[in-house]
Amino acid sequence: MKKRYQLKEEDSFEDQTPGPVITISRECGCYAINMANALVDKLSRITGNKWTVLTKEILEEAAEQLGLHPKKIEYVFESKEKSTWDDVFSAMSNKYYKSDKKIKKTIAEVVQAMAHHGNCVIIGRGGVILTQEIEKALHLKLQAPLEWRATQLQKNHGGSLEEMKTYAQTVDDKRDIIRNFFNKKPLELSHFDLVFNSMKLEDEVIVNATIDILKAKNII
Repeated sequence: MKKRYQLKEEDSFEDQTPGPVITISRECGCYAINMANALVDKLSRITGNKWTVLTKEILEEAAEQLGLHPKKIEYVFESKEKSTWDDVFSAMSNKYYKSDKKIKKTIAEVVQAMAHHGNCVIIGRGGVILTQEIEKALHLKLQAPLEWRATQLQKNHGGSLEEMKTYAQTVDDKRDIIRNFFNKKPLELSHFDLVFNSMKLEDEVIVNATIDILKAKNII
């Protein structure tokens, strides 16, 4: 992955047009991975270039650059932040310590480098806000009524409908990583090009509509 996305510090993108890249944001219970995999398969066939889905890979690459285990930086996406005293004690006791600021900066740089290289679909990880400046980008959002999402979660996690509603709302709050971790304003609908209702639209419909828009915008 490092070789493909050219993530070393000495790599330069000055002569390369950024993208194409697709970002997917989703409400909890609107599963994106199957749709994203179908999308990259179809895009790879259409364009003749290999497309890739990126989500945990971003965390792994950022952790590698920081010399940490991915679990050590995963808290960034859980709406958690170390206190000043946590930072002080960690810096004194752990030779592998990295500040919140360093971790956030590294994650942002990894996302932007991958997006700049292009031919990728980024699920979450702040991708929508971190790639707003890329012209050859398309930003999707998957949403659906809370009760429907809770029903989908029940299929995977069990529990009562009310428990899954609470879980979905909690996860949605945690996914507000833009404001809490990348020092940006909260997401608005204006950040997205397409918003899909996962309750009413099958993955295939979303994939085909996305590809039609990519073509219409000359992104592919």
